[in-house]
Amino acid sequence: MVLTPVRIRGKRKAPSRIKSSKLRPNPSIDGNGPSPKKMKRSLSNVLATRSLRGRPTLQSLPAEVLEIIFLYSASLSLPRSSPIIGAKLSGRATLLRHFMWTFHDTWIDWLGIPVNCNTSRDDVGGDPRLQSEVFELPWVKIDFILQAQQTWADTHAKDRYIEHCLPKHDTEKNPLTHTSDHPIQGHKGEFNARQCFEADYEVVSSWEPVKDVECWAQCDVHPEFRAPRSLITGPWDEEQLRRLFWLRRAGWAFHWDGESVDWESRLECLRNAFIDAPVPSVLITNLLDLLQLGQGLPTDILQKERRRIEQRLEWGADDAAGREVLREVYSGTELCDESPLHRH
Repeated sequence: MVLTPVRIRGKRKAPSRIKSSKLRPNPSIDGNGPSPKKMKRSLSNVLATRSLRGRPTLQSLPAEVLEIIFLYSASLSLPRSSPIIGAKLSGRATLLRHFMWTFHDTWIDWLGIPVNCNTSRDDVGGDPRLQSEVFELPWVKIDFILQAQQTWADTHAKDRYIEHCLPKHDTEKNPLTHTSDHPIQGHKGEFNARQCFEADYEVVSSWEPVKDVECWAQCDVHPEFRAPRSLITGPWDEEQLRRLFWLRRAGWAFHWDGESVDWESRLECLRNAFIDAPVPSVLITNLLDLLQLGQGLPTDILQKERRRIEQRLEWGADDAAGREVLREVYSGTELCDESPLHRH
């Protein structure tokens, strides 16, 4: 009996027939012809092809990787090299970590330790150039600084004994009493950067002009730190005054004599703080040394500014506190005028 064949879809499918053309003749369908071999590429050809492919660039790296590079390179040129890189490194958390990283080597040994004029600071850690450059960045405001200090202390100084740097005696060794809601005695743990700062700022702001006290400061910046020129020269708003106070409290003012601050900046500070100020600044007299402020000014310029102080005092438009400030500035610059640096 002859069986009837049943066609099943997909079974024993006949080879497709390709239409022949002049460029492509009919292929052999008898199965006896040689099968085409897989084309092999040379190594040089493969490498040449790969070299044409796009390589990953620095700005294509994840923000987490870029942040590590940013911290370890300590280069402020990295975020400035590309708008994309700058955007990836502009998060507040990244900026805080970079600020803490910059000041870590100084704070790890000195945060919360008062110093005076005789304290040796030859072994202070940190990079003064980097600290100076970072402090000039536009987002480094007093709130940012205090947040960075608080975050750093919560990690690295939880059980550290913290002491305020306000002077305990005047220059005649008489004890001083400071009134503040915040305890300014030393304490261990529970460091609050903002409360400590506000308490110190409140006390110093209440002093009379040129308060006669012992040297007072901490060592929160490297001794060779250079303050931003705009903070030295003024004019100052409230936020800038607080930043200047933070620097004075951090120990910067001990090291701004000599060549660290040029005489043009000193002159501008003298004018903006006292001579041309609507109200002569009492606070500045307690942040900056008036003798150092007038040091190095050319004799003719110094004498001219002193004559302007005389004229303002004669005019009599200032209140009692303002006149006292002007008299103190006049006396301080008089000592500068008599110093060997101004004699010809």
